Amino acid sequence: MSDRGSRTEAPNDVELDVIRSFGWSIMEAEETLYQRFLHLSVKRSLMSRDDFTTILRNMESKGFVSPIHLQGLKGYQKLVVESNAMASLRPKDPLDEIRLVIGSKKAIPRIAKETPIKINGDLLEKSETIGKAIQTELESWMLRETGRISKGLVHEHMKNMCHALSESEESLFEYVRTQTPGILIEIGQILRLSGPDFLLLSLRVTESNVRKYSF
Repeated sequence: MSDRGSRTEAPNDVELDVIRSFGWSIMEAEETLYQRFLHLSVKRSLMSRDDFTTILRNMESKGFVSPIHLQGLKGYQKLVVESNAMASLRPKDPLDEIRLVIGSKKAIPRIAKETPIKINGDLLEKSETIGKAIQTELESWMLRETGRISKGLVHEHMKNMCHALSESEESLFEYVRTQTPGILIEIGQILRLSGPDFLLLSLRVTESNVRKYSF
């Protein structure tokens, strides 16, 4: 019988691709993992959903993942800790995470609704919280890169990200990749979990707040 706690057996190639499908996340919905796996592992893209579920169960018995529930969806938590022997479990290039996000954006329809969101007080409060988190990450990156924070530049980036996302998700990713790469992962995760409408609202609320207190 396998010892879940020891995990002496190293993941095989297929299992490594499943682990890479988590990206920088620790927990993911099973359907999202499957869609990411198909997108990431081209050579094994013909694997059926049932076969993928079997692989996850085998990985669970080996102690690589554990089952969880995410907002009513069946999911898994990654239990593998990176080591020198498995140094590439996570994407090293943020663009790989973007490809995973784009490749799986249809995998979680109950989390990221395609219909326009209805704005109310609770939603505005949540969007303001998320937008403030984006602003904080942006300012932290600016401080690391330049040693200073320019509120005028923060406002400019927020405004430009709003404009880019209004055009398309790909336009937003291109802007962030070239202009504010330090927040690439945060933007991708919010987009994946909450959808473009909510992200756009969060950016607009924050852009308005930054403009109010900066000029």
